[in-house]
Amino acid sequence: MMSSRGVDETPWPKPRYAWFVVALLVLAYAIGVVDRIVIGLLTQPIKADLRLSDTELGVIQGFAFSLFYALFALPVGLLVDRWKRVPVLWIGVLLWSLATVACGFATSFGMLFLARVFVGAGESTTTPASSSVIADYFPPAQRAKAYGVFAMGGSLGIGIAYLLGSIAIQVAEGIKDWAPALFGGFRVWQIVFLVVGAPGMLLAVAMAVSIREPLRRGGAATTGKVSLLPLWREMRTNRLALVTVMLGTIMNVMIVNAQLAWFPTLFFRVHGWTPAQVGNALALVGVPFGLFSAITAGWVLSWLARRGRDDGPLLVMGLQCVAWTVFGTAKCLAPTPQLALLGHVLTSLFATWAVTSALTALNQVTPNRLRGQVVAVYTLLTAFVGVALGSVAVGVLNDHVFTDPEGVAPSLALVCFTGGLVGIALLTYGRGAYLTAVTRGRAFAS
Repeated sequence: MMSSRGVDETPWPKPRYAWFVVALLVLAYAIGVVDRIVIGLLTQPIKADLRLSDTELGVIQGFAFSLFYALFALPVGLLVDRWKRVPVLWIGVLLWSLATVACGFATSFGMLFLARVFVGAGESTTTPASSSVIADYFPPAQRAKAYGVFAMGGSLGIGIAYLLGSIAIQVAEGIKDWAPALFGGFRVWQIVFLVVGAPGMLLAVAMAVSIREPLRRGGAATTGKVSLLPLWREMRTNRLALVTVMLGTIMNVMIVNAQLAWFPTLFFRVHGWTPAQVGNALALVGVPFGLFSAITAGWVLSWLARRGRDDGPLLVMGLQCVAWTVFGTAKCLAPTPQLALLGHVLTSLFATWAVTSALTALNQVTPNRLRGQVVAVYTLLTAFVGVALGSVAVGVLNDHVFTDPEGVAPSLALVCFTGGLVGIALLTYGRGAYLTAVTRGRAFAS
């Protein structure tokens, strides 16, 4: 319902139900992260069984996942802006869960690559659809907190992935003995994929029956002829601001995915830990400190907004870049596993700040009718550049520069240091353009 001043006065959904929806989105995000990164605990047996190089491992962990994740991003964004968003969400969850189970049946590089491609295709729905749904469930003043809670899914997923992977690795032999007819022919790492892929199927059903499609604010969805012209015009108008937000996030995402792919391997090769030890330790660190990161990201953004800092999202994103440059580099080169874990604690405190900031920033400067598409472009770029480049870069450095098994440490440190510095420079350069876009965005805020 529009007032005489053109302001949408339709009541917002009840807070209790809105937060229930966010809880399901958090769970979906978490399960997606589990399915995406549990492979990081399994690199050594996969490499041995499938006879892969580190570069191929990097491709499997990064590029294979990001290929369809990126290619599907814009079509998904169009669906989000023009169709119901809830079906997009639960169908995506079902697709990536089935693909994760398929990873457990892989017996070659090609089969594992293809399964990972479809994991990425399914997960490409999560961020654009969830971002759009949250924007229509919460008033502007509460969105940063809602996005911060949504980002908890990443931290929960990382911790669950390491913990569940560790448990599955420890009990896999018992599972094979318990049901030899079903699991006797599977490797331990294959069983892990079967275990972690199953919960997503149940969640897809729960989302389909319990999430209601929210009313679109600031204008109804477009239902006419499909055209990317409005998106192109918006991207041209706000090009420097949007590029700043997206590239600043890409640097952080690149480092995060390099860490997810190779930090467990660093403990295997440099510190001599077993997969079970690494999984337990990283879960112990990742869950509490990652949750702290997700909660504080929304709180800090809200605090900066109350103080009139329109550049708050860029400041928060930049702080994460600083953390990677200093603490991320240090933990990779730490002489003991205990010091490496201490460095991991310090980087985990900022682990989700960039993602929360990016979603807040993009929705702050983009009209509702284009939010799904703009976030889809952001998803496409972070996937193709951030997700793919991070893990592959470390693999290539391992194979061609730091070729000793312990070379994974300087390889990972170099990615952290370089990506952090580049991110700081980009965010500093584009700050003025972003502030201009925020002022423009207030004209269509809803």
